[in-house]
Amino acid sequence: MRLYFAAAFLVAITTTALAQPVAPPETCDYGAPHENTPPETAEFAFLIGDYQISLHRRLGENWSPAQPGVSARWNGRYGLGGMAIVDEWFHPDPAQNADAPRGINVRMYDPDAEEWDMMWVATGGRQVQDLRAKVIDGILTMWQVYPERPEFRAEFNVDDADHWNRVTFGKDENGDWVKQFKLAATRIPCAE
Repeated sequence: MRLYFAAAFLVAITTTALAQPVAPPETCDYGAPHENTPPETAEFAFLIGDYQISLHRRLGENWSPAQPGVSARWNGRYGLGGMAIVDEWFHPDPAQNADAPRGINVRMYDPDAEEWDMMWVATGGRQVQDLRAKVIDGILTMWQVYPERPEFRAEFNVDDADHWNRVTFGKDENGDWVKQFKLAATRIPCAE
């Protein structure tokens, strides 16, 4: 048992030593939903704020430890006068690389289709991706419509007010959905 705690302590120290700083939030004003936004807008409200992201790969039945020394960044706010949720992705965090690749999502709920319409564009590909999401069996689930990507699915899970994660799935050789990657988010507090 002592060996276990000693090893865990050593891992914690090593991970902390390798961890690089993250940029502070640019603003603590993330806007507010417009009074006429659909109530479903709350389904993605967990994205509002600044988050440090740890990256994990699925290893059998468990997740790998966080990638040491590198953190991604996910920032969310209300956009278009509160009618949409706009979130940005940086990998790595801008404090680690000011020229980090980045992307932006615009998410709006479509009450007629009863699902989310999302558009993603990134500095790497510069091609707009058309994504959709809806709550399926109690889980906020996302898929890609254009370019067509039928082997992709992601699920969002909220742990508490300061932590959430996105698990990406792919299909195995039998056509079954299997977990592949996890992005684990931890809120970066605002220093107002």
